[in-house]
Amino acid sequence: MSLIQEIFLETDWEEVEQAQAACDLRAAQLKAEGHNCTCTTLYRITDGRRVFLLEAQHPDSLEPENKPSRRRLPARRSAPQRG
Repeated sequence: MSLIQEIFLETDWEEVEQAQAACDLRAAQLKAEGHNCTCTTLYRITDGRRVFLLEAQHPDSLEPENKPSRRRLPARRSAPQRG
């Protein structure tokens, strides 16, 4: 499953708190389904209005952070000795 991103614009609701509550409610729904969620408040550069960003990803699709490398390093070889 891929990353879910949803935005909640301050201008879509009567009150800013309603937009934030809608974002929080959606995050709660996704968490109940087992997703890892983050809500971030961003500001539009054009007018300073808030944008609430919800990002969610199911834990099964997350990659382990400390995944061991499959790449093998070449063995160190000593320089040939000249006599």
